[in-house]
Amino acid sequence: MDFSVFSSFDHTVFQWIQNNIWCGFLDKLMPIITVLGEGGWFWIVIAVLFLFMKKYRKTGVTMAFALIVMLVVNDLILKNMFARPRPFNFEPFADLYAVFPVADGKPDLLVGLPSSFSFPSGHTSSSFAAAIAILLNKKWKVGIPACVLAVLVGFSRNYLMVHYPTDVLFGALFGIVYAVIAYFLIARFVYPIFDKYVGQKVDALFQKKSAKQEQSAENN
Repeated sequence: MDFSVFSSFDHTVFQWIQNNIWCGFLDKLMPIITVLGEGGWFWIVIAVLFLFMKKYRKTGVTMAFALIVMLVVNDLILKNMFARPRPFNFEPFADLYAVFPVADGKPDLLVGLPSSFSFPSGHTSSSFAAAIAILLNKKWKVGIPACVLAVLVGFSRNYLMVHYPTDVLFGALFGIVYAVIAYFLIARFVYPIFDKYVGQKVDALFQKKSAKQEQSAENN
């Protein structure tokens, strides 16, 4: 894939962010936001918690499979297939990084320099895969804030200048696709089996524990 067709757009967006968005407050906030998308750990934790909640169990299963699809397709296949260099390693964008101090010959950004390939953004893909999985299960009160967070995580990658804007846009698109695949092709078949052999046992365990606590309270 010839990424040069996106260079003008990516450069213009970076310049606009630098000229209009950069500020001291976001310099502190964006590194925190971006950590929530690191390796999908935040979304994995949410998915695991949902597995123990009957109301959200199917949502948790959908999220888990969406993240698995994302890991395999996005990080193991697409990144290596396209092998796009990071923007701080792309010579035509050197002027954008001239504002940063230099450490060991590299720009000293607000976060560490990733060593993996750039396209598409894994932070963005995992965040959108998980957030859209929640929405597909119609958990609006959780899904809408999750989508807002996914957008912020994606934007943080551009603000911190570790991903091209097109990495983030395609990352969001792919994340949505991963969630749809998980919902329509995987979770619908896997969830009934998971609920039967795992979910119902978890519910029974909690019910048993709750009954013991009630009996103990009555005896006291």
